[in-house]
Amino acid sequence: MPNAVVLAIHADHADAILDGTARFEHRTVPPKRLPARAYLAVVEERAIVGECDLGAPTRRSAQGWALPITKPRRYRVPRALSEFGLAKVPRSFRYVEG
Repeated sequence: MPNAVVLAIHADHADAILDGTARFEHRTVPPKRLPARAYLAVVEERAIVGECDLGAPTRRSAQGWALPITKPRRYRVPRALSEFGLAKVPRSFRYVEG
């Protein structure tokens, strides 16, 4: 069973997560298998630029469900999507083996 998720995300929000300034990821439809390791797939770069741990949804706001972020880590060199068994960036998220 997959124990990680690849999140499609824009570069500016990925930077905020990896710099530690964003403490939550907001999703209208959150993954059901949480907590989990999340790999950040930047849409513009079509690559995985880092990872973090996502917790279970804590609250719902106008932006969607708030998923707490812990342990952000930026990769020195972005990793290819093919390393995760993906041909393209998912629309929202995709479960993968971690």
